[in-house]
Amino acid sequence: MSASVVQRSTPAPALADGPTSLRRFTTADAADFAAIHHDPLNVKWASADAGMTAERAAELIEGSVAEGWDNGSLLRFAIVERLDGGERVIGTLSLQNVHRTPRGGAGSVGIKLLAAGRGRGNAGRAVGLACGYAFGTLGLAVLHWSTTVGNAPSRALAERCGFTLAAEIPGFGHKDGDVADGWLLVQSAAAWRGRMAGSATDKPAIASAAPAGGARGEPELDIAAVVPQLSDGNVVLRALREHDADQLVINCSSLEAIRWTTVPLGYTREHANHFINTITPDGWRTGDTLTFAVADPATDTLLGTVDLQCKHPGAAAVGINFGEHARGTGAAEKAVRLLADYAFNQLNLSYLHWSAMVPNWGSRKLAWKLGFAFEGQVRGAFNDRGTPADRWILTLAATDPRAPQAPWDGPGAPRR
Repeated sequence: MSASVVQRSTPAPALADGPTSLRRFTTADAADFAAIHHDPLNVKWASADAGMTAERAAELIEGSVAEGWDNGSLLRFAIVERLDGGERVIGTLSLQNVHRTPRGGAGSVGIKLLAAGRGRGNAGRAVGLACGYAFGTLGLAVLHWSTTVGNAPSRALAERCGFTLAAEIPGFGHKDGDVADGWLLVQSAAAWRGRMAGSATDKPAIASAAPAGGARGEPELDIAAVVPQLSDGNVVLRALREHDADQLVINCSSLEAIRWTTVPLGYTREHANHFINTITPDGWRTGDTLTFAVADPATDTLLGTVDLQCKHPGAAAVGINFGEHARGTGAAEKAVRLLADYAFNQLNLSYLHWSAMVPNWGSRKLAWKLGFAFEGQVRGAFNDRGTPADRWILTLAATDPRAPQAPWDGPGAPRR
């Protein structure tokens, strides 16, 4: 049970725009986290703790920062700059007071930078990534930005990123550890999308795991999606790339794929290119199907694909297809654990469903290992290339343990 909790608390999106990226803090960042709080400007304008130690920073990263990711209310990113093949943490950006509702919800942006991170555009790129993630993946409708009256650089950054002044509020800010008047700026999802669509040269990629428009009555926009990169050190979930095409053809031409999935027969490089360049990006743009490549972290070799088929509010169906070279390695189990963590912790889904054509015992046993509970067998519910076949249905709730919930009742050795 404890291993399950750890799994649920670790995944988080990794977003990038040129040399600037956002990722979750780890305890290895404790010294940098503390240094951000020592910065005089952060102490002056953001009530940063000038006395923070690396030990205290590590406690916060493992405590309140992790809790914020677990409950979805405070998502604190490390701002990372890549230079000369290396990287360094140059600040922190938070999506605070996140409150998601069926109609969108709201949150606020907070940012602190080290002196080394100022003046090279990192802040603007970081805020752009955060806005894209908030409006795209989280589906928020409104973001707020609060800063103290007199903190002109913060207000200017907000306005460059599309925020507009909504009010000047007495006692809403902080300066030198005391209460001061504050500015409140605001940006809506509709305004953000309009700004992105109207300025292609400035448009950063938007992390999108929700419909870009139609679901809320707004016009559909051709917004590129950022596919989050997730890893547990054993497998990487990332976007499909052109160099995956050859292995994808091999995976989709295997006897296992032909027997148990709905991949086109006679799978060709043309099929693979269409899947990589059209079907998958469209799925992320609309939020209907979120497909990840599963790769080896050492070689970046494609192992298979997993996806979330988001057809109903609060739930998604899991899709999976791995190559022969990856079967029996545990990669599929690790990949689906990451996928489940992303679904429950980042998308705030309540249920995942798993279906398999009878008698695909290998698929059913994998779901069983992951904690999916067997719901039943539906006769004739699977379309086996034009012929009705029976379907097994299994379900995993966000509150369920990620371990078998009942004794295994299938064959001793899974057969496919």
